[in-house]
Amino acid sequence: MSFNKASQNANSKSRFMLGAVAAAGVSLSCGAAHAQSSVTLYGIADVGIEHINNTSAGGAQTREVSGNLSGSRWGLKGVEDLGGGMKAIFQLENGFNINDGTTAQSTRGLGANAATTSRLFGRQAWVGLSYKGQQLTFGRQNSLLYEQAVAFDPMGASSRYSVLSLDYAMAARIDNSAKYTGVFGPVTAQAMYSTRYDTGYGAEVPGAEITGRFFSGALTFAQGPLAASVSYEQRNSNTVATNTGSERRATAAASYVIGSVKGFAGYRYLRASNAFLPANPIRVANGSDASAANLYWAGAQYSVTPAFVLTATAYYQDVHSTGADPWLAVLSADYLLSKRTDVYATAGFAHNKDGSALGVNGYGTVAPGYNQTGVVIGMRQKF
Repeated sequence: MSFNKASQNANSKSRFMLGAVAAAGVSLSCGAAHAQSSVTLYGIADVGIEHINNTSAGGAQTREVSGNLSGSRWGLKGVEDLGGGMKAIFQLENGFNINDGTTAQSTRGLGANAATTSRLFGRQAWVGLSYKGQQLTFGRQNSLLYEQAVAFDPMGASSRYSVLSLDYAMAARIDNSAKYTGVFGPVTAQAMYSTRYDTGYGAEVPGAEITGRFFSGALTFAQGPLAASVSYEQRNSNTVATNTGSERRATAAASYVIGSVKGFAGYRYLRASNAFLPANPIRVANGSDASAANLYWAGAQYSVTPAFVLTATAYYQDVHSTGADPWLAVLSADYLLSKRTDVYATAGFAHNKDGSALGVNGYGTVAPGYNQTGVVIGMRQKF
């Protein structure tokens, strides 16, 4: 009996040890699987006090505004390692106005043709695959011109006082899109296509497939202190009756770093059909029959210290067949309190003539033919 009890005790201990080893193995494998995938919560809260004169309603205005150097946002992005270099990726990003808590990106289009949509993730909402420097994604995504503007506009295509003030498409997001990005050494190649780039104007139209179509391509070179890019995009009108009307843009830009100074220069060509809807942006901007415009910009960033950066830039819009050619000058100072928190001050001056209406925050934000000065002081916190 004593032998049997000893044997049973030994067997029990063996089973316990085997069970513990098995449990540890399961725990380790779960940990390894967890280590191969991740989801990150991130965001930016940016708010400031702005003063502008000669508003479109007349007089000056002082207000609290959200999203100055960066649009306020929160988002989720994730990656899962599928093995063999393949990864599944996604990103969901919501824009909001921190001064009143409302969502952003709910209105698209220009003037009387603006449309309102309900967007939970109005900045980005996409999923896709990446493999050894190549990426294919589907959903609502930043346009290629937007990505080029962020990289080659001295103000980084900020929400205010930037290249975005002169062309809304420099911060466009494209619905129903497929985007390819391939990195080949110092060259990055991109292509993008959408079956309906703005669902604020409805879904795809059976039998009229070119309605609301969009396609774009871009090439970027970056090596050492030099970076340069070219890009092209075309979008068709959003109504069946005018869907052969189009809006086309081409850009070329470059940047170069010399010590603590980074210089920028860029060019954008725009041609829009008179029948283009939601609107011909040149006609809305200038109240003219113009259908083409050239936009030029140049500027520099100077890192006074690692924590203090000064930016100066100028933008000039040459609208064909009219003298309504405005320009915008911007000076900005940004001081980092930490890696995640900074304070800034930005001043802009928009000069108008022949009835143009460019304000520091975009066309239509100043009384036509009047100049406008704007100043904003704020802080930004990243998490």
